[in-house]
Amino acid sequence: MGIPTLTVTNPTVLGDMLIESASYFQAATAKLVSGEGEKIQAVVSAYSYNNTIMVDTNSNVQALISAISNFEGLILQKIAAGTLIHNHHS
Repeated sequence: MGIPTLTVTNPTVLGDMLIESASYFQAATAKLVSGEGEKIQAVVSAYSYNNTIMVDTNSNVQALISAISNFEGLILQKIAAGTLIHNHHS
């Protein structure tokens, strides 16, 4: 399944679509963050006596959160572009 082709003739609609698609990305990143929290809880419950596992888990979570933070910056740029297009052509 590929990316659908968008035929948009109204720039305001394009701006709205950019903002809407960014919201889907934000929802997905929220689920990732929630999953990482659940992972930490499971590791603490099961391996609180094993510092190596705890440190490894923390490093993995930290790396993912850092990547999500960078991705969030791109999402915010997409929202700004959509808002600019929408407002410029309203």
